[in-house]
Amino acid sequence: MTSITETIAGGFSRIWRDQPDAVQRLRLARYTTGAAILRTVWHMPSGTVVAEQRELLESAGQEPSGFQLSPAQYEAVRGVALVSAAAWALGNDRPEVKITANLSFLALQRHQVAMHQDLYSYTSHLNTFLLLLCLVDAEAAGPDATHGRTPPDRLASAALAAMQSYYALVYLQSGISKLRVTGVKWLDGRTLRGSLAELGTPLGKRLSRQDLRLLAAAGTAAVGFELAFLPGLLAGWRHKQVFGLLSLGFHTSIKATMNISFWHFAWFALPLFVLPAETEQRIGAALKGFRRRLSGTPHRSGRLS
Repeated sequence: MTSITETIAGGFSRIWRDQPDAVQRLRLARYTTGAAILRTVWHMPSGTVVAEQRELLESAGQEPSGFQLSPAQYEAVRGVALVSAAAWALGNDRPEVKITANLSFLALQRHQVAMHQDLYSYTSHLNTFLLLLCLVDAEAAGPDATHGRTPPDRLASAALAAMQSYYALVYLQSGISKLRVTGVKWLDGRTLRGSLAELGTPLGKRLSRQDLRLLAAAGTAAVGFELAFLPGLLAGWRHKQVFGLLSLGFHTSIKATMNISFWHFAWFALPLFVLPAETEQRIGAALKGFRRRLSGTPHRSGRLS
């Protein structure tokens, strides 16, 4: 019993307190979060389209939402979200930039979700990650931090572990939801066959016509992967890169067969599990050069001309 307790305690400490590359991975997660928010906001429908959709729903009998932005306000908030998220992703840690990025992105999502009472956001994890990273201040956790701003490495490890846990829990929730909503139909291939036939790519539609036993095996494998990801990750923590690659493969197969893209989620497998921590140094150096060019500051090579 004592050995089991020690094993659990050691695993907890290794994940939540002693991840040696936590600071670098948090910075990679920062770049990823910023890029995902920029892509999400950039591809949001225009304010005019959103207003037309809202009017259409209200004309069909839906009660008006309490939270509404005019098309002009919506476009202004989009612009603010793009600028503030880009500034934060590039390393601006001013409190007003962080607050603006969080509030503007949240306002955009709330405005869209408020169009219908049954809508919810598929990208709320971006809000969570953005807020967490802003609070932890990954940049201040590095060796360049000054004036006592350096948080302990344990804080960085805990923040990284929280993001990794969130990622794994999404799979667990999805697997449980499949079993609760469709039950055995997911395991016997019928739900997967219907989904492929209705939503599938040409490859997916061909697969939907295959033997039901093959589809049952694929459906069982999908649910099994989602349910096993979290416990498997905990048990095989030393091989977390493998789990990250499996996650990317899982989402690639969904995209290839159903044309459903969870890019805004799957991207995070790279900074949280897959990429070596040294990648952050290369990206950081490139961003410093980019910021230097924007500001017009000459690069100091240390040589006399």
